[in-house]
Amino acid sequence: MEKSWKQMDEEAEISSSLQLEQAQKRSAADRNFYGAALFARRSAKNDDLHPTRDQDGELKYTIQQGLKAACYAREDVSATLQIQLPILQRLDQIKSLVWGCLGLIAYIAYKVS
Repeated sequence: MEKSWKQMDEEAEISSSLQLEQAQKRSAADRNFYGAALFARRSAKNDDLHPTRDQDGELKYTIQQGLKAACYAREDVSATLQIQLPILQRLDQIKSLVWGCLGLIAYIAYKVS
């Protein structure tokens, strides 16, 4: 028995959600990035922004979906900034660590020479 488009779409949705959840476990940056991607994907589904299939199985968007997506574009910018802030904070921490290491190396070089 051949699978219907609906079954295949549901399986693809479950598979991609699982992949995003697994990717979150790699690092703190991955957790932020893939968490935001998963949230955006679920929000788009809840807001009915995903395309629907027509009689021939082709994906189609409605005019209402396009208008709604345009209204949500500002929220996407906000989400991008929310992702970037923790990453920039981690970079600041790494910069402080590098300066500390350079100071330690300079001290060791001074004592050795």
